[in-house]
Amino acid sequence: MKENLQYLAFINLLDGLLTFFGIRLWLIEEVNLIMDFIYTIEPLLFLSVKAVFSGFLILLSTSTNFPTQTKVKVLARGAAYLY
Repeated sequence: MKENLQYLAFINLLDGLLTFFGIRLWLIEEVNLIMDFIYTIEPLLFLSVKAVFSGFLILLSTSTNFPTQTKVKVLARGAAYLY
């Protein structure tokens, strides 16, 4: 579980950086409407949101009181596979 959350944090941050530079260099466009809206407002806000999400995942992975419910594990594992 801890490894899945850390993997998600790393991939999310990497995705943010690659998306940021891809948009800046006109190589790609953001298809997620929410993240595109945030990028349109301020590109650094876009990176900040990605960094905050990654930080939150890292904090969750280090938490000793993290829920051990099967639903949470399945969601984290599923998100890791889909990413």
